[in-house]
Amino acid sequence: MPTPTDAKAVDLGSQPDSADFLFGPGPGSVPTMKLRIFGSSVRFRMRPPEVAAWLESGTVSDGVRIGPRDGDRWSYRLEVTPAADWDVAVESGHWVVSVPQSAARAWADSDLVSLEHLTPWGTRITIEKDLPRRTR
Repeated sequence: MPTPTDAKAVDLGSQPDSADFLFGPGPGSVPTMKLRIFGSSVRFRMRPPEVAAWLESGTVSDGVRIGPRDGDRWSYRLEVTPAADWDVAVESGHWVVSVPQSAARAWADSDLVSLEHLTPWGTRITIEKDLPRRTR
């Protein structure tokens, strides 16, 4: 069984974007979005085809199994909503961020990489386009 010392010895940098997969899907599955949490900041990242699918379907979600029982799962979802304001809801291990359709569409159709929202309680939510890296 790994110890905390063993966990520190793992070279996460040797895996592409490994830190972004800490809360993503299990091994062998294809992520629909990446999630990074740091302090009071939450960042969702999606590739352009995933952004297009999100706008078309109105939702994109993922989660992670955090224990041995069927109910031991934490999930997160981005929704597009016709409402004028952002909304964040948490219920029984399910986290839902609702983004106004007008803001999501304007961001997706622009050259902007990030769409940001600061909640009244101080959490910054960022949605980013995960663009291919430029080669020199």
